[in-house]
Amino acid sequence: MKKALVLTILALVLLFLYGRYIEVKTFKTHEYIIKNENIPASFEDLKLVQFSDVLYEPETSEAILKKVTKKINELDADIIIFSGDLFKKGLKYNEDDYAKIKKYLTDMKANLYKFAVIGDNDTENIQEYKDILYESGFNLLDNQNMLLFYKDEVPINILGITNLDADFNTLLTTDVPYNYSLAISHIPDNFDELTKHNINTILSGHSLGGLVNIPFYGGLIKKEGAKKYLNSYYKNGNNELYISNGLGYEDFNFRLFNFPSINIYRFSK
Repeated sequence: MKKALVLTILALVLLFLYGRYIEVKTFKTHEYIIKNENIPASFEDLKLVQFSDVLYEPETSEAILKKVTKKINELDADIIIFSGDLFKKGLKYNEDDYAKIKKYLTDMKANLYKFAVIGDNDTENIQEYKDILYESGFNLLDNQNMLLFYKDEVPINILGITNLDADFNTLLTTDVPYNYSLAISHIPDNFDELTKHNINTILSGHSLGGLVNIPFYGGLIKKEGAKKYLNSYYKNGNNELYISNGLGYEDFNFRLFNFPSINIYRFSK
């Protein structure tokens, strides 16, 4: 009995050390095929790369941003999507921090566009956030939409959802007809409301994958805004939700069975 207790304690200590010092610094990619008959044929194999929840800390985040930038550029992305929370609430940033962040975001290269939305943590430094995105070539969609054309006259509609006060009639009604819509919404629990507007695909972040991922169960730690939807993928009828695990952490530098990661998507009819 005593030996079993000692082994159990040792295993828990090793798991803690692994999550605290190894996994939190290890970077992964997750790949998905977005298959939908409404996607225009011209968008076949278009590659999107999503990263989320940098939650920048001056002492630790530069290394992960460097890895992410290198990987994204190796992937030759057509579209890069940042789904919010560049900053961490309560931290004070200086001009050197802003310059470092802007450098990496600028160095991320997309063949077509770079899009971003506002995360809940970004509101404390909203002007700096907007300035950094603009100066690094990102299109900030703040309850706004953009028709994206690619090799044809049939576009897709890309929406950036900051909150559910968005005027969906305006966002979804366009002069040029389209059949497929893609929304970027930092908060995954917006999924139920967004499906009411028949938005085909939603890309979110915020949940950090629950930080601790239990096999066959999923994320363990549920945040406000990710109480219902916090794992990688959900489907409701013809509507799909993909959630990025993100890159950073909030209160404590720890992840377990839940690596910092980016998502790679390819369109397919």
